[in-house]
Amino acid sequence: MGGTAIVLGATGAVGKQLVTQLSQRDDVASIILISRRSLDLLLDFPDAITSKINNHVVDFEQLEQQAERLLPAHSVAFVTLGTTQKRAGSKTAFRQIDHGLVLAFARACKSAEVGRLCVVTAHGADSRAVSFYSRVKGEIESDIQALGLPRVIFARPSLLLDRPDDGRLAEKVAEGLLGPVASFLPRSVRPVSTQRVAAAMIDMAYDTEHTDALTVLSNADMHQ
Repeated sequence: MGGTAIVLGATGAVGKQLVTQLSQRDDVASIILISRRSLDLLLDFPDAITSKINNHVVDFEQLEQQAERLLPAHSVAFVTLGTTQKRAGSKTAFRQIDHGLVLAFARACKSAEVGRLCVVTAHGADSRAVSFYSRVKGEIESDIQALGLPRVIFARPSLLLDRPDDGRLAEKVAEGLLGPVASFLPRSVRPVSTQRVAAAMIDMAYDTEHTDALTVLSNADMHQ
């Protein structure tokens, strides 16, 4: 019997790939999706084995407390939750989602004794960065590390390819411009597909030979 995987942020571009790929693994018996609304599994994950998926709706104002009760010990958790400052409406609202909610979930994982936590941050994540976005991503990495979870994996993708139209105009323009020349760019900054990001996260999370407490998957790593 396989284990349980948990996904927070399942309806995002990387999240959908994660759920689909996880469902197709023999060593994953069940998948718990933590969301703020009820999901249409057949519509949202058309290529997934939906019989493995259970969707739990929680109040994100009480994410830590409510999620903790849903997380089996020694399971594997993935976080792909994120937004943009434009969609959030302000820097404060953006930080509450990309830092506050992610950290609340990580605390729940710590309390529930989750075995592995894998979180998507971003290329250039650095708590000392000039860029507000990169700084928030760096701060969430630092704050999760401070929790002392058994094993943490941070995935730092660069520009994501094949993302749906979600209002990220700058990224869509960059994708259009860089797409034709992507193969000539260094792997460290080369645009990467959401499918490849998800696959790299899953491979590392389920790789029994890697037992380091902290692993950082760089953009170049995801192109391997």
